[in-house]
This record gives sequence, C-alpha cells and structure tokens, in this order.
Amino acid sequence: MIVCGALVVAPTSSVFTPQELAGKPVALDYGNGTAYAGLLMLEGAMPREAVTTRAATADPADRFRAVMRGDVAATVLQEPWITVAEKAGCRVVSSTFFHGTWVADASVGAEAYAAFVRALTRAVRRISADKRRYVSYFLRDNAGYPEVDALTPDDFNLGRIQLKEPGPIPEDEARWAWEWMAGWGLIDGAFDAASQINRKVERDAHDLAAAGLTSSGPS
Repeated sequence: MIVCGALVVAPTSSVFTPQELAGKPVALDYGNGTAYAGLLMLEGAMPREAVTTRAATADPADRFRAVMRGDVAATVLQEPWITVAEKAGCRVVSSTFFHGTWVADASVGAEAYAAFVRALTRAVRRISADKRRYVSYFLRDNAGYPEVDALTPDDFNLGRIQLKEPGPIPEDEARWAWEWMAGWGLIDGAFDAASQINRKVERDAHDLAAAGLTSSGPS
C-alpha cells in the first residue's frame, strides 16, 4: 500500500514552505506512518535540531482541528483529511509517499500470507482501473465527521491515490528504514535481516500468490 502524507498549515498561516516550520510545533501521531513521513519532510528542509514536534492523537480530526485553532503550526494528514484541509483553505507545504505495511508474526504461514498477497494484488488492479469509484471508501470509513461527510468523490485529487502490487521487501530499503528510525531514537539495536524478514515464508507465499492469480485470471 502506498500512502500520501501531506504537511498542512492553516489558511491564515504565514508558513508557505517546510523550511519556515523550523522551531515551530508540528503535531505528529508518534508511532504511525504519518509521523515518520512528517519527520522525513521536516529533516529534508532543516537541521534536525530545528525540527520541533508535539505529540498528538492518532485521530486526524483532532490534529486538523488543532491546526485550524492555531494550537500547532502544522500537522501531517492522510486522505480523506488532506482533501478536508484543502477544502477548508489550508495549504499543503510539502507531501510525500510512503509504504503502508503490515507485520506478520511467526504464526502466519506461507498459505495465509499468499492469500493476503492475492487479495491485495486484486484490490490494487481494481482500484487502479477506476480510482474515482473507490475513493468512496474514504468517505465510508470516516463517516460521522462533519468535515468528511461534506465531501464527494469528485473532491479528491486522484494523483494522491497511488497503488503498487505487493512484492518481497528489498533488504537495502528495510535496512535503511531501520537505521533511519534508530537515528531518531525510535527503535533500538542493529538491523538483522535474518531475524526481521523470513525469506522462506515470503518467497513461498509470493510464489503461491502468483500461481493463484495466474489460474484465476487478471482480476
């Protein structure tokens, strides 16, 4: 899964570039992908010591409303809250894409993992063929928030909806991500590919998934 994260400021903010957030509080939901994306965008624009963050809830509505109230200078949002923010007049001062991942423990075997990969692959193909149709799931899964309930599928920028069929984890990317997180003090210890990635289960699962997709057709 590919996720778009956007660094958002209020309509009245004097900030127009991520560099201008140096020393200003940015609300991040620590421990989630949006927080990591926020750190990536900020550290690319300023020295690490100038990055100033504030712990926030995982509820994007809370973070969006905190920005609108002026409690924080910025936050990082995913869809549908990026669209909510833009409709409210907020500015996106930076955006990035990142992998949304799932972690399987040792109890997950190759067959279960293969079924998961097949389902994701089929979903990627269907959504890619008609993104506008499927953005309605953003509305369904976030129903009950007035800001989201006011949206329609036509409001979404489909360029932010990116999909990629699942594949094996490249070791160099996994190592880089681990070492980057360790550099921020988010995890401890050295990266060990053998203990972090079960290559046999991964390989067998992708082989089984590929065979199942071929036998059942393109969708």
